[in-house]
Formats: sequence, C-alpha cells, structure tokens
Amino acid sequence: MRHNGRAPIKASRMRPEHLNLREGETPLAVCPDCESWHRLTRSMISPHRDSSDKPAKTGGRRYYGDKPERRRRCPGSAQRITIDLTPEQWGQALLAADSTATGRRSARQHHKPIQAPATPVTKMVPAPLHAADVLAAYSKHLKECRKSGAPGHCDQTRRCVTGFRLAAQYDLLSRGQDKRDSVNRKEARVDALLTRHRAGVAARRATTEWAKQHDATSAPAALAKRSGTAIEDANNTCRTRPADTVSDYRGPHVPTATLRITA
Repeated sequence: MRHNGRAPIKASRMRPEHLNLREGETPLAVCPDCESWHRLTRSMISPHRDSSDKPAKTGGRRYYGDKPERRRRCPGSAQRITIDLTPEQWGQALLAADSTATGRRSARQHHKPIQAPATPVTKMVPAPLHAADVLAAYSKHLKECRKSGAPGHCDQTRRCVTGFRLAAQYDLLSRGQDKRDSVNRKEARVDALLTRHRAGVAARRATTEWAKQHDATSAPAALAKRSGTAIEDANNTCRTRPADTVSDYRGPHVPTATLRITA
C-alpha cells in the first residue's frame, strides 16, 4: 500500500484524544481530513472513502440515472503517522488533556431563581398620591392650559374640567395631610409627657432609695446591736478620729514588731 504523498505526521504533534495506543488493542487514529477513526496499518491510516460525502438513503452510493456512483476516496487515506510516543507517554498526555478540559468546565451549577408570578390586576393596589405631586401637576396644567387658548381654558378666575379636578384633589389631600400632621403632633406630645413622667418617677424612686440607705447607715447603735461586734459598730460609725488618740483597733492580736521574711 502506497502512502498519499504527504509528509508524515508525528504522533506527539497530534491531539492525544485523536489516537489510541493502548497495549493489546489495535492502533487507531483520526483522519485529518474527514475526522473519522480508522486503523493504523504499517504506520499509515487505512484507505477509506470520504464519510462526509455519503449520500442520503442510497446505501452509500449516488445514482445518476441508472448508473450508481461510488463515493470519492478520502485524501487522508494512507496518511503516514510516525509513532514517536510510548503507550505510557500517550496515556499521560491523554490524562493531562482531560484534566485541562475539566478545569475549564465549572463544576458549580448556577441556577437562576424562579421569578415570582405577577400580581393579578384585580389585586393591584394603586400607589398613594401625595399633595406635593398633585400640586406640581396642577401648576404644570395651569401653565400649559393658559398658553393653549382653547375654549374654556384656565384663566385668572376660571378653571377647566381638568384644572378643577386637580384643584379639588389637592384640597382633599392637603386636608388629609393636615389631619395626619395634627395626629402626629398629638402623639409626639403624649410621648413627651410620658417620657417626662417616667423620668420623674425614676428620680423620685432613686431619691427615696438613697434616703433609705442614709437612714440605715446613720444609726450605728442599731447596726452594732444587730451585728453584736464592736468592730462593726466602729466601722458603721465612720466618725473622724482626733489626732493623738488611740485607735479602737488594738489588742494583743495586733502585731507591733516588724515582720521580716527570710528565704
């Protein structure tokens, strides 16, 4: 079998997934022209027909009249492949290519959240109107209506239907806003009174508590009598001791000599 006259292709220059060099299996390679798998015979791709030139529903043949025509020979037939790789090297290159392709693919799947269904028109709540927005629309309408000069347009003393409707709507919203402002002022006033009352109650409670503490600490005799010790009596008295007087904290149990600690 003669080759196709092209220069040999080195196996190391081909994509590893386009070769099959496993031990114990027939060597295979992908044709560079028609990109189909074929057996390697004597380091050449076995002769084959162009698979891309296959006619439909004719069993692989073209018919022109009564004479059938076979498919043309693939130019990649008998292409020489120089096997300059061992099966181990080819396997390592195949694993490296597979890991590179896996790294390019994201393992994490991103799912778009399902959008909530739209609110039915029958359940839609219109946006609340504000007096400032209606006033701006009313002012804009007055300017445009006066410039138009149409019959029944707005002037200094008269308003058209649209102007009258906007004026009435603004009046209604402004009254409602005034009522809401009045209620808010009353609520703020009540909150201030409650805060002031709570602060007064807390202050009076603290004053009473401090008075109780003062009365309890200003009666040393009762405390000493309840405790039953002279030291408790002297401690609760907390009186200023004049100079050059002897302290009540004395006795044989109080050391008077200097204590020296030796190692």
